[in-house]
Amino acid sequence: MQKQELPERVRKWLKRVEYDMQTAEAMLQTKRFIYAIFMCQQAIEKCFKAMIASQGREILPVHNLRRLAEVSAVTGELTEDQLLKLDFLSQYYINARYKEDIEELSRGITEEFSKNIIDFSKEMIEWIAKRIQS
Repeated sequence: MQKQELPERVRKWLKRVEYDMQTAEAMLQTKRFIYAIFMCQQAIEKCFKAMIASQGREILPVHNLRRLAEVSAVTGELTEDQLLKLDFLSQYYINARYKEDIEELSRGITEEFSKNIIDFSKEMIEWIAKRIQS
């Protein structure tokens, strides 16, 4: 049995996820770690929105990743560590948008930390995408 093709609306969200992760990688290469992490949050947010769209539901203007996981009805499948990382990304997204002090925002954000966030994001995106396509 062949899988049904994803609706255009879902494919558009997933295309943006791919673009955002490519941007995260580019920001890592140029050592703009704040934006590498920011783009990871954006990619996971859009992936959850693709999942919500695949469920035939309305996309809410929500940026909190834990809340989007709840709306997607997958929170119970996530580990506490995954949920804490989603919480970190959600808070970092807000800080990256509104904090004026770049040194304060950069504190503790190393290249290794950024790589770990990118790896986590790729794993989450793959996990969500599998659920969308099943």
